[in-house]
Amino acid sequence: MPYFDNEGVKIYYEMEGTGPDLIMIHGFASNIDDNWRATNWIKTLKDSNRLILLDCRGHGKSDKPTDPTQYGLKMMEDAIKLLDHLSVEKANFFGYSMGSRLTLNALLHESKRVKSAILGGFALSDEPTTFIYEGIVKALKAESVDQIKNRIAQEFRKFAETRSANLNALAAVMSAYVQQPDVMFTSKAKIRKNLKKISVPVLTVVGSDDFIRGDKALFAKLVPNACHFQIQGRDHLTVVPDPKFHMVVKAFLNYVNKI
Repeated sequence: MPYFDNEGVKIYYEMEGTGPDLIMIHGFASNIDDNWRATNWIKTLKDSNRLILLDCRGHGKSDKPTDPTQYGLKMMEDAIKLLDHLSVEKANFFGYSMGSRLTLNALLHESKRVKSAILGGFALSDEPTTFIYEGIVKALKAESVDQIKNRIAQEFRKFAETRSANLNALAAVMSAYVQQPDVMFTSKAKIRKNLKKISVPVLTVVGSDDFIRGDKALFAKLVPNACHFQIQGRDHLTVVPDPKFHMVVKAFLNYVNKI
């Protein structure tokens, strides 16, 4: 199985298809198989794109450190170093949920490596979100689901358990969001200023019934060359395999690959 090493952490990856390079970054507690293969994304996109898929550290077949300092921006750096490993100078990025957060960090910290970006299941919030992550950490460390009172935190724990994920590693991922400030923890004014500097095409897609906090269309309003779609009647999980989501993404990639 193909792995590459990033400062002692082994990252598992796969490649499928032919065409312009598209790196795909899955959501929290998920992996290549659950986020992309079981939902027909690989089948949908591999005919016209060379798909670069990775299991993020702490997930899937990659190493799972339990130290929060091994996460944060290091997760975005894994994607960039995978491109280096494959001698890919620039690629389209497609992230879902947590993967969208990592894609956004790539847009702001490694813009020369990003040809275009797709952010799925993502919204910008004007409210502090640190307390949400702290609640999820507690939920992941709880002895049982029955001890968890917060509904959102409980859903994260249930989802992680259905994926047979390493709960301690996932707790470290979430702890890093609190301990290591990244783009989402800067001031509102700075975030908006940075977003206006993004010059590549960006697509945001979210289910209309998604529980994520914030204005679902705000990101596309602030980024100059961005567009936004909502898939009606879908939530954070059910939107992923929806054919309409697939159709919008495929059309976007066909457009950016002709520029």
